Amino acid sequence: MIKFKYLVGILVIATALNSCKSNKEKRAEVVTNNYIRFIDSVTTNGTIDALTNWNAIQKCYEQKSNELNLQIDMLEDNTIFDEKINAATSKYETFRNLIVEKKLKPEAGSF
Repeated sequence: MIKFKYLVGILVIATALNSCKSNKEKRAEVVTNNYIRFIDSVTTNGTIDALTNWNAIQKCYEQKSNELNLQIDMLEDNTIFDEKINAATSKYETFRNLIVEKKLKPEAGSF
């Protein structure tokens, strides 16, 4: 009977630890998907909209990126999210470089 109680106790603890892990992974997946959707939204709206609202876009990107990094750092194995995050970040960096280049063109002509 005592062995049975220990076995049940161990199973309860293992289940609790496993559910915490899955909650962290679920939260990281939600934050990752929000990050990717944000980047897709920014890059598909076009450069004219981005040029006029660039400071707000950059600030929102930094917030989403920080939130994502916090959630991913809590995971033991974050490799399942790396490919999606890296692809989205690369897409954003390319778009950001395009916007910065377009912002600098008119300024370069004014000298």
